[in-house]
Amino acid sequence: MKYTPLLMLALLLPMQTMAIDEAVNPLAPMIVRYYDRGAKDARHAYKFELIAKILDVTRAEFGDYQLVPFGEEPSAKRQALLISEGKILNLLWASPGTVIARADVITVPVDILRGLLGYRVCLINPANFPASDKLHSLNQLQIAQGLNWADVEIYKHNGIHPKQAPTFEALFEMLAVKRYECLPLGADEVMYTWRDQKNKFPFLAVEPDLLIYYDYPIYLHISKQFPALARRVEVGLQKLQRSGEFDRLFKQHHAADIAQLHLNQRKIFCLKSPYLPEQGQCEKRLDFPQ
Repeated sequence: MKYTPLLMLALLLPMQTMAIDEAVNPLAPMIVRYYDRGAKDARHAYKFELIAKILDVTRAEFGDYQLVPFGEEPSAKRQALLISEGKILNLLWASPGTVIARADVITVPVDILRGLLGYRVCLINPANFPASDKLHSLNQLQIAQGLNWADVEIYKHNGIHPKQAPTFEALFEMLAVKRYECLPLGADEVMYTWRDQKNKFPFLAVEPDLLIYYDYPIYLHISKQFPALARRVEVGLQKLQRSGEFDRLFKQHHAADIAQLHLNQRKIFCLKSPYLPEQGQCEKRLDFPQ
């Protein structure tokens, strides 16, 4: 069957109109999809609030928005696939070089945690944690991480092979039966996690003397299928930085916990990240967030 140019245009027009309406219809809210399992992900409250503020301060330029949380926590590889497609997830946070950051995304290169996630403090079971003054290498500790967390490759890169649990919750069940000695979590989440899990696991303690550090900036990444959303995130972050709201929000969520951790008084073990250039790692003087 032979198609005339006008017939071809008639066939294509409905599809084109649908795509235009979904992408730039000024009356339709901008859809923002990220993973959030509700109470199980309350430790990410700062990130969720920051995203909402970014979208709020850009209503004048970009219109209304709708948050559509994804109630699962897929592996990093699965997240990378989903954000590349842009149908289920279109906004994620991750460190540069990781599988999510290498997906089909637009990256906004502002460390939303100001380096805090690279400061790692151990959650421990005191019944099987060795004396900290006897620890001269991280190889002396059995460490655990979640299954396929991007951090696992950092530890392996430094000759450390963490045990892995299939879920975040399973990590504490493993610690209860002494299957490992240290669960290193970012300084942005370790105190919250300790408070959240303490009733269920009364043994749980925050180790007071050691600090694991590696360069681990966290950027927001937006699916390339949503360039307007990427521009909105960039503009929103700039606005929040200029107004001082970015710093206020960061301190509101983290200042009290940072003060309790006494990061600058701890014995530091620095690890090199395979995700970043080798040069300069573990050489700089640490600038502890406040």
